[in-house]
Amino acid sequence: MTAGLSRRGFVAGTIGAAAATAMRTSAGAAPADAAPLPTQVRRRIDALIAAMSTGDKIAQLNVPVVVPGDPGSTPVATTADQDRYVRGGWEHNGLTLGPGGGFFGLVNESLFGSIPLDHPKTPRQQAERHNELQRLAQQTSLAIPVLQISEGTHGSIGPGATIFPEGLGLGATWNPQLVGQVYGAIGAEARAVGIHAISTIPAELNRDPRYGRSIWSFGEDPYLVTRYLEALVPAAQADLRTGPAVSLVTFPAESPNVGGLEGSSIELGERELRLIHLPPWRAGFSAGSLMTEASEQVIDGLPVHGSPKYLTELLREELGFGGVVIGIGFEGLLKDRIAATPARAGALALRAGVDIGLGWHDAYLDGLADGVRTGAVPTALLDQAVRRVLTLKYRLGLFDQPYADPARAEAVVNRPAHRQLALRAAQESMVLLRNEKNLLPLDAGVRRIALIGQNADDARNLLGDYSAWPALHDVPTILDRLKATGRQITYAAGCATTGTDRSGFAAAVAAAKNADVAVVVLGEETKGGYLNPGRTNGELADVSRLDLSGVQQELLEAVHATGTSVVLVLINGRPLSVRWAAENIPAILEAWLPGEQGAQAVVDVLTGATDPSGRLPITVPRSVGQLPMYYNVKGSRAAADSYVDLPSTPLYPFGHGLSYTTFAVSNVRLSRKRIARDGSTEVRAELRNTGKRTGSAVLQLYATDDEASVAVPALQLRGLAKVRLEPGTAASVVIPLAAMDLAVVDADNRTRVEPGTFTLRVGTSSAALPHSLQLTVT
Repeated sequence: MTAGLSRRGFVAGTIGAAAATAMRTSAGAAPADAAPLPTQVRRRIDALIAAMSTGDKIAQLNVPVVVPGDPGSTPVATTADQDRYVRGGWEHNGLTLGPGGGFFGLVNESLFGSIPLDHPKTPRQQAERHNELQRLAQQTSLAIPVLQISEGTHGSIGPGATIFPEGLGLGATWNPQLVGQVYGAIGAEARAVGIHAISTIPAELNRDPRYGRSIWSFGEDPYLVTRYLEALVPAAQADLRTGPAVSLVTFPAESPNVGGLEGSSIELGERELRLIHLPPWRAGFSAGSLMTEASEQVIDGLPVHGSPKYLTELLREELGFGGVVIGIGFEGLLKDRIAATPARAGALALRAGVDIGLGWHDAYLDGLADGVRTGAVPTALLDQAVRRVLTLKYRLGLFDQPYADPARAEAVVNRPAHRQLALRAAQESMVLLRNEKNLLPLDAGVRRIALIGQNADDARNLLGDYSAWPALHDVPTILDRLKATGRQITYAAGCATTGTDRSGFAAAVAAAKNADVAVVVLGEETKGGYLNPGRTNGELADVSRLDLSGVQQELLEAVHATGTSVVLVLINGRPLSVRWAAENIPAILEAWLPGEQGAQAVVDVLTGATDPSGRLPITVPRSVGQLPMYYNVKGSRAAADSYVDLPSTPLYPFGHGLSYTTFAVSNVRLSRKRIARDGSTEVRAELRNTGKRTGSAVLQLYATDDEASVAVPALQLRGLAKVRLEPGTAASVVIPLAAMDLAVVDADNRTRVEPGTFTLRVGTSSAALPHSLQLTVT
């Protein structure tokens, strides 16, 4: 027996077993807010670290991402490679690694549908595979459980998982409680199959819709996104025995990047970062998020992966984050010539505050080992990262119970309650942008419908980026659900979302001519994952235009020319500049990427089975040339002249959305008109449904600082209330407002409340605010 094996055998018999015993007796009370560990557990973790070799430690910090590869090239290409990594002994450039720390996306074998799977694993089989790896880990000398991380952007990523609306779809619900319920379900499904952390949960704002990865974001506004983070983090992490850690992406910002391009830098001043971009992060970390991913970008000249300013001083010391930082942007340190070698890149990232390296990067493998050997990486720094990883595994209860319950996986994943929740989320995400002469909802007399467009008969394009595939359960198309209404449906694809093929126009026009109404479903293509060259949105799918792609605009014009009334349904992950449609098409429904129940939700809104209650969480520009465009601009931009060739106003403003009923707002007042800088007040109003249908109103509160020491946005969302009312009924609405909600980031980059007067406006969108109040802060 070699000396190394003898030493590791000793560890298994003493330190490893003792640590495991201590953790089993103490893990049950682990809170979700990263509170200090019990002293006994801290000592056992320290003892375990003291017994680990450098190769053992580096293995705990590397979580390879499951992507296609040659057998033996990385620890993920085959199940044999995965097993070998968990057992320990994997060789990389002369470095012998100990038992592997975990995997990223292990259940995502199809890579979001990029790779055909003949035999996709069921939720039960996913749990069983994770358990196989945990058993292998328990057989090693260290007996450290494996950490499984996967995307959870709008659903767990294993085949069979429930697929909820993505990004702006959830953002458009203007319902934080509902979003919390969605992520509670996502977390339950993920943990049921053995996933311990759900990643790609967006705390970022969508300030440049050209950027493909902005598809994940809930919206452009810090207040709205903050409300979602406050709800979703505790919902997903409610019980770390049965739920996962939430990993927020990507700190402190991944956009607005120059040109809206993947990997390009961010030119953003610190005041703007703090005032606009940090509030959702602060909320997520205050709510207890136990993981975050470091941005791959360079912000104001500082590469985040190598920046202690961002990953230690701001993240940990100021914002109080106590969890694990994961990183994948080591190559950026080399591209931007911050580091000349992978070893230097690894050392910089570790010093900055990165704990886990995703992927399989020399910088965090032999690069770290070289750094330890030469002294460039202090052992204490390496130990700190390992300690954070082991602490997370303890908080998740993995030292006590590393195994998933296959029967529970089968029962929890895509359970009926989750499917119903997906339907409700999709219904509430629908935004009615335009409805001239009340064309919608389609009344019972509309019997002949021409359904046109590729996206009307493409279930996968409803699901969005980063979605589980194969679904393993029925995902209907809009065509399927519209046929189920019993009306006469004639379908014609017309054209694809991309390309120049117009051969289907004639059939589409013929269908429209013989119909009472034409429903045209157009938009974007997100299906197929990274390897689909036809994708127009999602990661690695940035665009230079926001118009309808391919010849879809021509198809819409051809159908309109028939004289038949047209309803346009948009399936998309970013706002589209549909200027011509906004002037010529009487009804436009923004359906976003509505998930597996999206087809039913679209048909429910079209037929009036449900009221469209979504509101825009992002500004829709008239043209890409207006970018950057968001409602909360400084006063000088708000007062700017129009372009020579275009109005400066948006096509549709932030907060906009129509209903099938009408509402009246009255008696708008403040509970207190003067408050101290640490005080609060309430905006109160009476809301009445004055129409003939049940519907939901979204009352929105905006604030203007009448005089500030620095330039701040002319208008800022500071409260909301979504209220559902039957016809003729009323409700008293109360929106709380704290003085701290009116804070500025001053000339010294301090967040503080300044005394003065504030104009408060109440209405139904950022451009429809008929009620005004005056508040004084002393």
